[in-house]
Amino acid sequence: MVRWITLFWGVSVFFPIGLNYAAFLALLLGLLVQGRWRERWERLRREPNWWPSLLLLAWAALVLLVGARYPETPSNALHLLRVILMLWMVLMLTAEEAAWAVRGFCMGLIASLVLMGLNRLVGLPASTVWESLLYYSGNKSIANAILLALSAVSGLLLAPWLRGKGRVAAVLVSLGALCALIWMLPSRTALLIVLVTAAAGVLHQFRARYRHQLMLMVAMGGLVVATGLLAPQVKERLVLGVSEITRAHQGQVVGHASSWGIRYRMYETTLDMIEERPWMGWGVGAWNQQWRQRIDPALADYNMPHNDFLWIGSQTGVPGVLLLLLTVAAGLPRAWRRRDLSGRLGVVALLTMLMALAVNSALRDAAIGLTLWFAVLVWQRLSTEPPERWLQALQPQHHEAV
Repeated sequence: MVRWITLFWGVSVFFPIGLNYAAFLALLLGLLVQGRWRERWERLRREPNWWPSLLLLAWAALVLLVGARYPETPSNALHLLRVILMLWMVLMLTAEEAAWAVRGFCMGLIASLVLMGLNRLVGLPASTVWESLLYYSGNKSIANAILLALSAVSGLLLAPWLRGKGRVAAVLVSLGALCALIWMLPSRTALLIVLVTAAAGVLHQFRARYRHQLMLMVAMGGLVVATGLLAPQVKERLVLGVSEITRAHQGQVVGHASSWGIRYRMYETTLDMIEERPWMGWGVGAWNQQWRQRIDPALADYNMPHNDFLWIGSQTGVPGVLLLLLTVAAGLPRAWRRRDLSGRLGVVALLTMLMALAVNSALRDAAIGLTLWFAVLVWQRLSTEPPERWLQALQPQHHEAV
């Protein structure tokens, strides 16, 4: 049962958030019903994320116990609990269950690329099912853009390990994801993630085989990204972003349309909050009240600082920042030490998550946290397995080939 649930969640990550909430609850129920708790518990305890996540939960509980209460306290506490519970559930999965999640992810990716292609060719009617795939607006479309970035780089890294049609398919899907990212969901964050994670993948590969083939694949992806950066809509957004930061730094008033400008103001204000109360913060759920007291009323409707390290820091202090960083990045050294495909994909996924956390609410906002966090955790779970597990997920009929 758990395999089918992870397959469903993998398919759902590109689609409306309600499906992902359903998958979250279904996986929790499936794990409770199916049992095998001793095996799953021992697997979770071996993960480097276990102690940091447990300490983060304990520290947040302490702050919640002794700190002030706010209208957003219940929702913020539940979001933090969801983040940690997701980590525990996914890292409890068997390798086979995680492989089924990858199969579902690939199905959802191909379906998404088909929908985006059809919309470019003939146009599709308005629908909430694919709205976040076709139009760059809102956090769900940002989540999809980052997932496309993860897909593109992962596919290029996988290609040298595949054979025949599988290799061709991986390259085509990766290039399709890059093109969709550039011309339909031109997220500056996602484009930066492509460049940084592709470079990290190449650096990781230097220590292993297939160096020349991989460099060729990544060079092809880099060429597509470089071409996309020259596209008018992407170039215009980059120039606009730099201009917004410059104006915000000079003290000019920023508005809702100023994406990078408002982030600059959020980061500046939230850092002031942390500096004033560095040990235990202002309390769980405090950010909204503090933000509204410090900012122009026209910007008071924001409910998160678009940086989860600052979000947790303003509410639980510097210890909360360090524990969140360890919770997310604990698996990165282990993945880096591995010299194979599984470690390489783990590095790419965890770097993707860290970059998303630094410029968006990639955990606090369920539109991103229920999708990207799930995919990254599945990648991490498989980073502890032999590369054959990845090939089994992508080519079940030829899983014995390396």
